[in-house]
Amino acid sequence: MTYQLLKSVQQTSAEDFGAQGGDPRRMVDGVHVDLSTCVNFYGPPEAVHETLAAVTVSDLQIHPYDAAERMEDLYARCTRAPAHEFVAGRGTTEFIWALSRSVPRCGVAVPLPAYTDYLKAFPGRGFARYAGEQCPSIEQLDAALECHSLVIISNPHNPTGIALDPDALIAVAARHPLATLVVDESYVDFVANPSHATVIGADVENLVVLRSPSKFYGIAGTRVGVAWSADPDRLRDLLGQRETWPISGLDIMVAEAAMASHEWADRSRLLLGRDGRWLADELRRLPGTLIEAGVDVHFRCLFTEAAPELADVFAAHGVGVRVLSRAHGVYPDALRVLAPLPRQQNCVAAAVDEALCDALAVAA
Repeated sequence: MTYQLLKSVQQTSAEDFGAQGGDPRRMVDGVHVDLSTCVNFYGPPEAVHETLAAVTVSDLQIHPYDAAERMEDLYARCTRAPAHEFVAGRGTTEFIWALSRSVPRCGVAVPLPAYTDYLKAFPGRGFARYAGEQCPSIEQLDAALECHSLVIISNPHNPTGIALDPDALIAVAARHPLATLVVDESYVDFVANPSHATVIGADVENLVVLRSPSKFYGIAGTRVGVAWSADPDRLRDLLGQRETWPISGLDIMVAEAAMASHEWADRSRLLLGRDGRWLADELRRLPGTLIEAGVDVHFRCLFTEAAPELADVFAAHGVGVRVLSRAHGVYPDALRVLAPLPRQQNCVAAAVDEALCDALAVAA
């Protein structure tokens, strides 16, 4: 059954994935609230605005000789892992595509459903134990690591929002020392206590972690991030030759200002948790199955056969949402929706009300 699913995903094209979240081309025909993205609308912190306002001509004239080291030191301080175990780069995307160039594709498994870039970087490598497996699990990872040399998954998971237990992730990697488990923690900063949710620092050499501050701190316009492993040689082998200046001087200035905004981060998590719970209550009124994430991630995923039609209703109320399909390993379809800010909630509630009226009219 697994090979049948791999074959079906391999037959998809780039168009099958649709526009990625946050694509400005979605903002047409009256759409003015973009809930297709996963970037924190409460960001960036004020310190980022102040940093950018203070940029001088000389800041722009100097090559970013120490930018990568500063990025690695940032994550060493916030995770308490040694700086030499990190590699800085242009966000998690750079690392994903670097892996796709260095690892034989036939040895890769991407547990389904999955983030778009994984499936683009590793076409045809979607993995599921049975048709319609909808949510990530340690058992799914165990099966994937058993017969593949590299497995990549996001945790907290995109698109479902489920967060797998970090100790369980460490244990499943340790059970398969000949394989590499790549855990993309792009959303770990959204959970209540990121230091308890990360696997960085684990004494398991076949574990690789990707991190970026872009989404949580609202700085997706910068391209910054790190890859980590307790085995730096493994990172060098997987990522290949690094460029002289992997990130820019402006990027590191913004990242440093953002990640030093601890009070802002604590307040933002509280607000995002509140907004996410409001969204979940609204989406439960719609036909389909809402994934109960178990943590307060800032988006929700609704599995429903009516995803394209519901997206049209949202768009009619000025709200853009992300439709996921079979190309992502979703059966039948799904909506991923960012939690709206309080001032945007009326538009979302009105869309849900209209969708319910339409459903009742069809039922009658």
